Amino acid sequence: MYMNGQKAIKKKNEYLQLLNQNDLEQVYQSYLENNTMFIPREFEQNHGIHFCTVFRKLPLSSDYKPDFVYLAKSSDNWNVVLVEIEKPSSKYFKNNSTTFHADFNMALQQMNTWRAWIDDESNRNHLKNNILQGFIEPAHMARNPFNFKYVLVHGRRSEYENNVQKTSLIRSQQRDDFSIISFDSLAENIERKYPLYIAVKKNTHFELISSEFVDEGIFSWVNTDLLAISKEIRDDAISKSANWHHYKFSEKGSVKVMDDVLPKIRII
Repeated sequence: MYMNGQKAIKKKNEYLQLLNQNDLEQVYQSYLENNTMFIPREFEQNHGIHFCTVFRKLPLSSDYKPDFVYLAKSSDNWNVVLVEIEKPSSKYFKNNSTTFHADFNMALQQMNTWRAWIDDESNRNHLKNNILQGFIEPAHMARNPFNFKYVLVHGRRSEYENNVQKTSLIRSQQRDDFSIISFDSLAENIERKYPLYIAVKKNTHFELISSEFVDEGIFSWVNTDLLAISKEIRDDAISKSANWHHYKFSEKGSVKVMDDVLPKIRII
């Protein structure tokens, strides 16, 4: 599941070349969705990213849809991480100055807008009890506190890395719950990053739209009525059936979870 050394080097070079093309934001969002080793792992906890799943454009409300959202749990709390992806060409500073560029100010304002939305208790409850209902498993862990975290992916490291003052100014905008990273940083240590599912929240269920089967966890815990998956995930899961290792008890005794649930899950 992890990328070996030579393949990781090739993929990293491909990604860095893409950054130099200065495309639209959606180009980079799509690339990250198709190459999930580049998706940020900030605020990941000891249990990893929950169900190895990241939501794209999760609708917090009709107005707020973060580019990515993922959950990371420990034994006694959850981190809910909201990620905003800007562009590699987005600027931190105005030309030849240490004054923040409009690109960066707008991005910071976006993060503040999310924070204001999350600060409303009714919105937090709506996210937990409605938007993510059925995804927060095991059920007893839904009682654990939610800590909201924010990640901004913005610009290129070359704009500030050799300038102590600029580096300090950017760092001064960070908080214990808010991390600012460059697009370059996403390419670090990709050989150590496990692949992820990309999910979309629908009105009644969650859709996994990726092309690769990466983990059994979500199939072991989430009600099959709440899941739909791509044909590619199903076919890849079947091809990897020799590696299935989650079991459950049924009237027939102990059976593999995937043998039981895969035929029940809707195909997109």
